[in-house]
Amino acid sequence: MKADPKIFLAFRFHVNFYHSYRGDTPDEFGFGPDIRIIRNTIKVLDDFNSRGIPVCGSWDIENYFSLETIMPAHCPDIIESWKRRVAEGKDEIQVMSFNNGLISAHTAAEFDEAIGRAITNSRHSGLRDLFSEFAPMVRPQEMMYTPIHLKMYPRHGVSSISLFYSAVPFNSFSNFISPLPLEQRFNPLILSYPGINETMTLLPACNHGDIVDNISLRRWVSRLRQQQCELAQPMDFLLLIDADADDEFWYGYNWPLVRALFSTAGGLDGLVRSVADLEYVGFTTPGRYVESHLPVGEITIGQDTADGSFDGFSSWAEKWSNHQVWTGVERSRVLEFQVRRLLEFVKRKDDRKEIETLLSEALENRLKCMSTTHFGLSSPVMNVSRLRAGAKLALASVRAASRAFDIAAEAALRKSRRKEKETAAEFSLIDYVRGVSTKTVTYKAKPSRALMRVKLALPGGATAAQLLSSSGNECPCALLALRERESPATHDLIFLDQMDGKERKDFHLSFSSSPEYMHPWTPASLKGNDLQNEFLALSMDKRLHPTSLRLGDLEFSSGTFLRSAVTYADQTVEASAWRLVESAVLAKGLIAFARAVAEFPIAAAQSVRIERELLMAAGLPYLYINVRIQYPPTKSDNYSKRKARKLQTRYDNNWREVIPCELRPALLGRAETPLRIWKHNYCGHISHYKLNYGEFSRNSSIDSFNNHITNAWVAVSDGKKGLLVAQSADVNSSFAFCPMRTRAGSGGTTRIFLNPFGSYYGKQLNYATAHSGLGRYMAVKMADHLDPSAPSYNGRTEKFSLMIAPYEGDAPPEQILHDAEAFAYPYAVVSRSEIICPPAHRDWTFGGEAQEWGR
Repeated sequence: MKADPKIFLAFRFHVNFYHSYRGDTPDEFGFGPDIRIIRNTIKVLDDFNSRGIPVCGSWDIENYFSLETIMPAHCPDIIESWKRRVAEGKDEIQVMSFNNGLISAHTAAEFDEAIGRAITNSRHSGLRDLFSEFAPMVRPQEMMYTPIHLKMYPRHGVSSISLFYSAVPFNSFSNFISPLPLEQRFNPLILSYPGINETMTLLPACNHGDIVDNISLRRWVSRLRQQQCELAQPMDFLLLIDADADDEFWYGYNWPLVRALFSTAGGLDGLVRSVADLEYVGFTTPGRYVESHLPVGEITIGQDTADGSFDGFSSWAEKWSNHQVWTGVERSRVLEFQVRRLLEFVKRKDDRKEIETLLSEALENRLKCMSTTHFGLSSPVMNVSRLRAGAKLALASVRAASRAFDIAAEAALRKSRRKEKETAAEFSLIDYVRGVSTKTVTYKAKPSRALMRVKLALPGGATAAQLLSSSGNECPCALLALRERESPATHDLIFLDQMDGKERKDFHLSFSSSPEYMHPWTPASLKGNDLQNEFLALSMDKRLHPTSLRLGDLEFSSGTFLRSAVTYADQTVEASAWRLVESAVLAKGLIAFARAVAEFPIAAAQSVRIERELLMAAGLPYLYINVRIQYPPTKSDNYSKRKARKLQTRYDNNWREVIPCELRPALLGRAETPLRIWKHNYCGHISHYKLNYGEFSRNSSIDSFNNHITNAWVAVSDGKKGLLVAQSADVNSSFAFCPMRTRAGSGGTTRIFLNPFGSYYGKQLNYATAHSGLGRYMAVKMADHLDPSAPSYNGRTEKFSLMIAPYEGDAPPEQILHDAEAFAYPYAVVSRSEIICPPAHRDWTFGGEAQEWGR
């Protein structure tokens, strides 16, 4: 027990001059507010210190865009002021990241670059370079955290992490765990995760919305004092207030009546004045408090956290443009991983040097592209200039990696002596490790199986193919004409293959006009409206709605399994009936598929058109779904002119939800066995979290949540059976591609819905930690980032490919996980033949709009 416990106040200012809503000019339409408000904040701090009030500032600062690029040119005085205050022992500097990046979606090597350069770098913009010292605490950009970070930050000397524990929808983790006792809410904790030996110190933070929730800072502190003294063992509290450094909240609002009634409206000056006379209040920084106060508890957070809409990744992952730009990031990575495998065949030093230079260029552009500012926080669409900048970085990254691939592939083919014929082709499939290992994270080669779809420019007159392995064995294959011609490609060569990991397989492909097919293992079939293979059976009703998906005796559907819909002007319209356009069983059962289209109107003379291919292959326990959806262009006056000026584009806010291919599995959560989300991040770590929120809050039904980084796949389980969904970088990709929704049912059950490459909308979460509820109310009414992402799909076309894997048990089996990674990051295809066309991941354009985005 402490004889005279204090309530310490700390103010943290989150610095980033590169904005999603504003441009790159030193005025109020760019980073002018940053300069104006930060200068004022420093002045306020200096003024109070000169009068003996020891208020401190804590600054977490992004390096590349702010400290290295913008600030030296436009406001070097601010950097000098920070240096002075740090040297005087008043303020402290904390880590964010070098690139202001989506740090939870970085690979291990990218993470090391982003955090390592934040501390020190060759351009001398690191925290140690500029300030000589920094607090070993990270305040992640947009509060992004994934459990493997517990192992990764300490390697860089960062032992503490600070995340929002808030009562407003600008939050990190308060909705994911049972409400913390008062002493834990305002003190350091140990943050751990099962299976990871390392831990970090977690310091909960609040934001300006929490002050609003508590009416005023003085009221809040006074109530905390009373609660503090009532504890059986009174102890110190730290109230850490965190907000963007350019937030007008720190400057104050010129509203005389409001300022007279509420100190909160008086900026930092008003906040400090309102509590400076309280003898039990002290001032400190987060780093100093952690140094002098031991953790008072331990918690685990399984969710991948972010402070966006619905307390997750919605604001950066669910806009149409997010998918497009992230696909560029992923293709750059795929190419790098493939090139590093092909380097084993590269013997010439000059070639190796050029390849490494190109891979470094690809990484550099990729790091900058992964700035959160190129993905959000803005909603419902991105600022046009900012999006264009992100797209150009993605393009530069892919182009550099693709050039490296060309050089490495040429080396891999040098020993090939077979002369290509007009009616034949040779190619190789090469597997690879899907990651670049670091001192902290090791990626390994994994055995996998895959349904291959190699693009061909089919010779004239050819209608059938024969595929031979290097040993002369015939491989079952089929030709399928492309519905959308991808010049010069005309057909897909479809076959099954499996790799032991880092394997290379060589093939010879010839053509004829008379097909002779080998029998595969138990064939796939299509009988009436039933699609099946030896593992799965999918049944459809007469309107071609899938109504049953069975794995052996396990049923994974209760009613309609797939749904396509759009909510526009508060009306949800679904695809009520589908029209079959093509179906076939190829190569005597190698594959069976059905393609159907549907159209449904959402506005006057405007309809959504969607094409869906359902496919099964012999020997693989998966359902493959390929979707192409055209969202019609609409216009309305339902938009904010003020926001449109900032975003540099109009938008139609009647768009509320897009649901291109909703999965509705027959999985039920119960109190004793809640639904569990399994996820896989870009550091190769698998983690999970339970949807047990109804136990401690009013969040038993959630309109939207997205707390799962999806490197290749995500899965959901009810303990007895589960469903895994994988994406493919060959078509479309997102670092959190599958938002979800839950609905409470009878008997305490919970049902779940998955919306890959779509976006749900609805009510924000409820906050069990709220005092008055005013903070949440004001945020929902006023916060720009809580708008729906659906308007970004207006007039757009999107394609994506899914691998659906039902399974028995809780955790997805290892073989399925390996196959999902091979689906997401396909085997490398190497060939000199003009018949073999490059796969889609060897290039990238922004939604096919080459001219608009600077090709």
